[in-house]
Amino acid sequence: MAEQIVATVNGDPIPWQAVDFELQRLIHFYRQQGLPDDQIRLQLDALRARALDQAIGTKLLIDEAKRLAIPVTGDELDAQFETYVRQFGGDRSALEKAIAAQGLTVDAFKQELRQGVMINKLIEQICSAVPHPTEEAIRAHYEAHQSEYATQDRVLAQHILVKPDSDSDADKATARTKLEAIRARIVSGESTFADEAAAYSDCPSGKNNGGSLGWFGRGMMVKPFEDAAFALALNTVSDILETPFGYHIIVKTGEEKGHTPTLEEIHDKIASFLFHAARGQAVTDHVAELRAKADVKLA
Repeated sequence: MAEQIVATVNGDPIPWQAVDFELQRLIHFYRQQGLPDDQIRLQLDALRARALDQAIGTKLLIDEAKRLAIPVTGDELDAQFETYVRQFGGDRSALEKAIAAQGLTVDAFKQELRQGVMINKLIEQICSAVPHPTEEAIRAHYEAHQSEYATQDRVLAQHILVKPDSDSDADKATARTKLEAIRARIVSGESTFADEAAAYSDCPSGKNNGGSLGWFGRGMMVKPFEDAAFALALNTVSDILETPFGYHIIVKTGEEKGHTPTLEEIHDKIASFLFHAARGQAVTDHVAELRAKADVKLA
């Protein structure tokens, strides 16, 4: 299959694979920040557009680094290669197999690494004049964004859900009786909450995670469930409660109180954020200058 070209930069093609690489990096970043997959899917079009811009920017930086003839020593290239070896548990042959699976030779892979080192050096040059944030800037940011650093009360809980077969009183009574028996086995020690969830819960969390819902805060669950979970004592099985989904029992295994950190507590975090944001802006501005001078065509 012919390679899909999505843009050209000074006549050189930008393949879709380069854009997809940037897209996967963006998706990974937002997942690390805690953005749910459904929210990521809603933003895919915007992320693809951003990934295309980043792929074009990367090509512009590569060309600029080559124009400046930024040197890369053999030791620097070897050190970069070794970081990938370590990611494969020190198994060099496993890395080489992974490289081959991408249709690359080790030499071709090292050439890509060389370009990466050149770009990193170029970025350091671009950002060499970026100052560290002042104490006044750190304090101003904290005062403007204090609420964004605050954490809310949250709980860690497992649940078992039994859904009635219908809305009839008889089916509801059957579901409730089933859950009462489940609860009795757990409370008596005859069985564990996780085992009962795996065997009988009508929620996917039962089969996959022993009924665990992970950490959640207020506003993330239906109100009756939320109220019960937050009011429950630690490691105590709740009474049966009803929600629009059916009948539940809950066990709360962890809780954290909300906290608004002081400036001293997050001083270094803010300083790092502001410094890296300034570096990012310096690179963005430089790429914009390069792009203004380049012949960039979208396919």
